Amino acid sequence: MPPFLIHKYSPLRDKEQIERLLVHNNDLLKIFCQDEGINKDNILVALIKDTLIGFLSFNGFGRKPQATLFVSKEYDIMDVGSKLIEEYEKVLIHNELVEHTVFNVLSSDVELITVLERNDYRIYFTSYIMERMGDPFPSENIVVRNYEENDYFEWDRVCELAFYHMRQRIGMYPSFFYTPVEWEREQFKKNKDNMFVMTVDDTIVAIGKIAGNKISIVAISIEHQSRGYGRAFVKFLVNEIIRKGEDKVNLEVVKGNFAKSLYESLGFEETEIYHNYIKYFRPDTRLSAPPENY
Repeated sequence: MPPFLIHKYSPLRDKEQIERLLVHNNDLLKIFCQDEGINKDNILVALIKDTLIGFLSFNGFGRKPQATLFVSKEYDIMDVGSKLIEEYEKVLIHNELVEHTVFNVLSSDVELITVLERNDYRIYFTSYIMERMGDPFPSENIVVRNYEENDYFEWDRVCELAFYHMRQRIGMYPSFFYTPVEWEREQFKKNKDNMFVMTVDDTIVAIGKIAGNKISIVAISIEHQSRGYGRAFVKFLVNEIIRKGEDKVNLEVVKGNFAKSLYESLGFEETEIYHNYIKYFRPDTRLSAPPENY
């Protein structure tokens, strides 16, 4: 294999080459475009002279940057991928915001999994991508409305407690818990048309968010689980996506989460399996459990 070098991304030199490499991989192309839109400095490329043979992009600096790695099949992914990861980690180590990073990898991508494991990444969790096509569901007799700004703290409580207890049940380590933050509240305010709360006697029992044709978040209050609210609420979210013109609905569910059987009973089918690989650089500063009486 000819020698290659790692460079910072240059749109003029690299963008068209990456788009050609990903012409048959819409999911990766979408992630690349999102990362490039956030900050073009968040992309590293592997070049043989001016020919691009691979790239690594990530979504910015924070506690947990999410990274994407791609190497052209014509070249040695172990050699090229490891070098891209090495240069990426040099950038992360010098940024005090970063505690760990993750790669989301198709379970069938054995070569990329091998690269990550040889660079000391481990599986954090496995998730299923599920899809449903078909007619909307009959309307249910439930009360659902759009998110309002004064819902923020209860939305956060419902969401964080539900996902914390789910992680505990399936053995995801390390366990963690987020408390409310003002920047998230501001973000929600801008996206409230795609966010919904289900209420019973004026109490929020479920929260959900959609993005395009995807149910990106759905959570049932831990005090109100196993009462059938989840089934009715997911049907509502499916119908809302269809109402907006989509012909299929996607969602992601973590392996071991009993919600998968609910989705299957509603016509969702498993389309892909992903592994989430993680590596730590600094101690985790997140809370390991909810505050008392949260």
